Amino acid sequence: MKKFIQPKREKTVFSIGGRGHYENPISDVMAFYLDPSEEHNFGTLFISSFLKVLGKNLEIIEESPIEKIEREAVTLSGNRIDIVAASENWVLVIENKIYHSLLNPLDDYELYVKAKYPNKDHILVVLSLNGLSGIPDNWNNILYQELIEEIKKQAGPFMFTSGNAKWSFFLRDFILNLEELIGEQKVDKQLMDFAQKNYSRMLELIEIKEQYIDSLRRMFSSSLLETTGSAVLDKVHNWSKRTAIRFYCPDKWGEKTNLVLVVLPQGDFKIYYYVYGIEEQHHEAENKRLIMNDYNHWKENKGTILCYKSEKRFDMEGAEVEFTFAAQQLNQYFSS
Repeated sequence: MKKFIQPKREKTVFSIGGRGHYENPISDVMAFYLDPSEEHNFGTLFISSFLKVLGKNLEIIEESPIEKIEREAVTLSGNRIDIVAASENWVLVIENKIYHSLLNPLDDYELYVKAKYPNKDHILVVLSLNGLSGIPDNWNNILYQELIEEIKKQAGPFMFTSGNAKWSFFLRDFILNLEELIGEQKVDKQLMDFAQKNYSRMLELIEIKEQYIDSLRRMFSSSLLETTGSAVLDKVHNWSKRTAIRFYCPDKWGEKTNLVLVVLPQGDFKIYYYVYGIEEQHHEAENKRLIMNDYNHWKENKGTILCYKSEKRFDMEGAEVEFTFAAQQLNQYFSS
């Protein structure tokens, strides 16, 4: 199941802005790089990559270079075409689909292109993360993976001749953002398939985990009751991948001081304890009395809570012994 946990990804200017998966910003950047006259100095890199994936002869770019790029070209019916790149002899129409289904009126897009560019070769493309169904025969479905691979193949000469390092960096980030979207789609699909097939087993495992935590809670509550001779309260918390069971003995240790059994992801344990109610001027002296061997210590809540954590990990038997010893230390401290 670890294969479904996605590794930490390198941040991009798109992910930082939280819009890396939106179609409009991606189409804006795509249109910018498709335009050979723009200041990026990458020339025909994107146009030639599109045509290469489509199996078109790249000579058409030299014979009839791009003259105009339209973003969100509005049809007579009020629909918007993502990108239209027009030359003297041909027109590239791009419908960009990131996550949404293909519900766009492609027939209306064709009417627009035929009316505005009647005597030109129409190259119609749906660009998507995954293959889409229901696309008319005269439209081509290009996958982002195919386009990115072709851009990378052709990018070398442009990267070295581009006079603007800013747009080279931006292009790298743009491609990285798209690759992350592709990776997320693949993992999401695998995860959903796995979860659907194993959902009942997953529920069983969740129930077993809850029963296990409840058994630990009862077992260590009983041990603490025996050690302190006092009423025990408990509370379960989730600390990321760890489970923390806090135990309170208000009649012995005060209302807030607590001893914590932490269940680690590997199944072993650590012991924590948090001591409240000590005035700051007494911290140093009281810390010497409170800290146990092989424990780290720190302060929380603006220095009002003295906190301690075992450096060692314990198996079940060792955790019981250490937990009882820590409870005895707290008993001794608060009774003196």
